[in-house]
Amino acid sequence: MHATRAYSLILTDIGQIFTAPLNDPVRTGTGLCIAADEQGTIAFVGTMADFAKSEPGYETRHKNAVVSAEGRAVWPGLVDSHTHIVYAGTREEEFAQKSRGASYAEIAAAGGGILNSAAKTRAASADELYRDAKKRLLQVAAYGITTVEIKSGYALDTAGELKILEVVARLKKELPIEIVPTFLGAHAYPAQFKSDHDGYLSVLCDEMLPEVRRRGLAEFVDVFCEEGFFSLAETERVLRRAHDLGLGLKLHADQFHALGGTELAARMGAASVDHLEEVTDEAIALMARHGTVAGVLPITSVFSRLPFAPAKKMIDAGVRVALATDFNPGSCMCGFLPLAASLGATQLVLPVEDALRGVTLHGAASVRREARKGSIEVGKDADIVVMESSSWIYPLYHFAHNHVRQIFIGGRPFDPAALLAEGTV
Repeated sequence: MHATRAYSLILTDIGQIFTAPLNDPVRTGTGLCIAADEQGTIAFVGTMADFAKSEPGYETRHKNAVVSAEGRAVWPGLVDSHTHIVYAGTREEEFAQKSRGASYAEIAAAGGGILNSAAKTRAASADELYRDAKKRLLQVAAYGITTVEIKSGYALDTAGELKILEVVARLKKELPIEIVPTFLGAHAYPAQFKSDHDGYLSVLCDEMLPEVRRRGLAEFVDVFCEEGFFSLAETERVLRRAHDLGLGLKLHADQFHALGGTELAARMGAASVDHLEEVTDEAIALMARHGTVAGVLPITSVFSRLPFAPAKKMIDAGVRVALATDFNPGSCMCGFLPLAASLGATQLVLPVEDALRGVTLHGAASVRREARKGSIEVGKDADIVVMESSSWIYPLYHFAHNHVRQIFIGGRPFDPAALLAEGTV
């Protein structure tokens, strides 16, 4: 007798599939099908005819497990590998200042920027932060995002940073979205440590980091390595302490000045270095050699009038390039990840396949989830997005519009827009 398997999802009548891998990124044809087993893992990708031959007596034990895509295109669930979603308050006054020509550094020097958000976030309760962050997270999930990295960094004291990470842990527990928590206590120097960097570094390395590790609140540690923020030596001190504690490494670097942070992070085995608008050829070569993912943030370049990072040069050099939003209240008040992919194609001059890999497969690599996330392949999590169009390219071409029709996480339907409409946040 032919053995049968039970399935949580059989998605039929697919028009095109962007699978994402380099060797076979697009499937086209008639009667395409994806099947996910009861564990939420992709068990089959191909035609319905071949599926029926291989599983003549397949079972479905879940109501509405067989779903027709009605000829529409399918993407992997999107991965936003760089966000700052948990914060209090907004900074539209600074947005107005920027519109009149004020620079990032000028606003920060006047007490705005990160310190502005940190004061508001420290004053907010955990419940307030949770409510606002959950709303933002469901809003961005409706764009097809099924995996998201969320950083702390908007408190800059021990109690506040732990509060942010506890909010992230609560979101992770209550929603099916894959959430990757990152500790970014080294985001800026708080006002009381403006002239005592060593004092704040001691708090970071001797108090915050051990407690974050003890509570299991973060997978990664990030640092803003930049003039006026954390120097190369200060960055190295934080990263080495994080490494000694067994935490993964990430880095903000080369946004305004190339200080050597990218080279340091690559040599230390960081998962990614992000921003990279001013990255050097030497740093690119090191990222390629060590397998460090480049996190490119093109929406930030538009929002904050910055140069675009040289994404194509990095890809040509063998670096995997992730595209992310950098969603935050100061330099990029936008969580629409498909726009990052569209800008990848139009402004970064990437082939559409590489642009879409940036928000899927390579985004997953940026948060070390590529073994389970970011592509439609047998053995990976069945995180799948059905688009409204029959063409997998059309949602990038018709940019700044949400083309998502259905979302599945682990083979189960997920409707963030309905949760928002129900007022559950």
